[in-house]
Amino acid sequence: MKTITKIPQGKTLPFYYVIAILTLCWSCNQREAPTPEPTSIGDIPVAVSNVTNYNIVNSWASDNSKVDANNNAFPDKSYDGSFSTRFSINGIGEHITYDLGSTKSIGTVQIAWYKGNSRTATFRILTGTSTGSLSQAFEGTSSGNTNNLQSYSFSQRNARYVRVVGLGNSANNWLSITEARITGNSGNGNTGTAAAIIGGGWKLNGYTGSLNVGSNDNGLNYADNASTAESHYFFEKDGYAAFRTYPGNPTSGGSSNPRSELREIINGGDGYWNGNTNTEHSMKWRFKIEDLPPSGKLAFGQIHERDNQYDDVIRVQVQGSAGQNSGSVQLRILGYVTEEIEGSGRTINFNMQMDTEYYFELTMKNGVVTLYNLNNSGNRIQTLFQSVDIGNANENYFKAGCYLQSTRSSHASSNVYGQVLIKDLTVNPDN
Repeated sequence: MKTITKIPQGKTLPFYYVIAILTLCWSCNQREAPTPEPTSIGDIPVAVSNVTNYNIVNSWASDNSKVDANNNAFPDKSYDGSFSTRFSINGIGEHITYDLGSTKSIGTVQIAWYKGNSRTATFRILTGTSTGSLSQAFEGTSSGNTNNLQSYSFSQRNARYVRVVGLGNSANNWLSITEARITGNSGNGNTGTAAAIIGGGWKLNGYTGSLNVGSNDNGLNYADNASTAESHYFFEKDGYAAFRTYPGNPTSGGSSNPRSELREIINGGDGYWNGNTNTEHSMKWRFKIEDLPPSGKLAFGQIHERDNQYDDVIRVQVQGSAGQNSGSVQLRILGYVTEEIEGSGRTINFNMQMDTEYYFELTMKNGVVTLYNLNNSGNRIQTLFQSVDIGNANENYFKAGCYLQSTRSSHASSNVYGQVLIKDLTVNPDN
């Protein structure tokens, strides 16, 4: 084949040669050149006891138009088990999101970087139980000396979604991943802190001050947006977030009953959702009722409405005896859906036991409130309660935790507390 090294004077390079050269130049700018596959598994962490590699069931890119389609570098190529394929997207801040299918306890993300042995990649990892409540778990830079998996660990937390955000690499602005793995603690133990177990998307109604049971307000002040650090009222226990409340604790101005309780964050703050539309709003949560207060009554899930006409649209609560911590209790539905609509609270025909895990879902759609019992996979197996259309309750939010009921002044100095354990707490739609 004759190679053209110089165009003779007065001659013109054929048009199709020009097009071919321009096309090649454009293509080079839109994709990344191949990189060798890893030659060893020396950098791939071996299996560790009580650690699980979770299946990624879905994934997506932040902007499909910026994905390297020329090399078939789509999101699912980053977890297909092959180091010869990859996901690539061009641009600072562009990202890939992985969906684990359900909430898992995670503590490490492993990433094999494209051209990982010749350049460094700077990135950020976000996690959350919903895509609307992602929070930063890690930020760093790859080693630049291996094409194999590198591990990035953080405090154990509950999450369904993991997002890797590209902040550029030492050669260009591509985020390129050949393989990703998401791992966590599969044992029966500690997932870190209560805050990590619950994840983002919630604020805590709790306390400040030093607990001194029997003193005025037990030495505490009520806090509408309390610290989520480990404390006497919010702490990790056996892989759950524990909510503990003494009857003598202070409370908000609108209630005589103290609480350690989460309030759903909507649109970044104290927002609301409309329960009268065709959109179903849902809260799922696993829980155990461990201890009952002197009244024998506490609520562990709610839909609250801004308007005092509705106030507690529904309170899901239990009723037993003072200080009870074992045996059977009544499952009760109170709030507007029963006390106002039906004239009194309703006892549900359900075999509820103390210190036993249950998985419930509370929903509202077209003004109708429903409580479901779920199986371990989160599928509905029993309708426990369903209301009539209650009307114009259009400023709602979910709450979950330990909200004491029927607290009296005679309980003020009692050291008998209510305690609820919660994990896998999610809402849908993401807010």
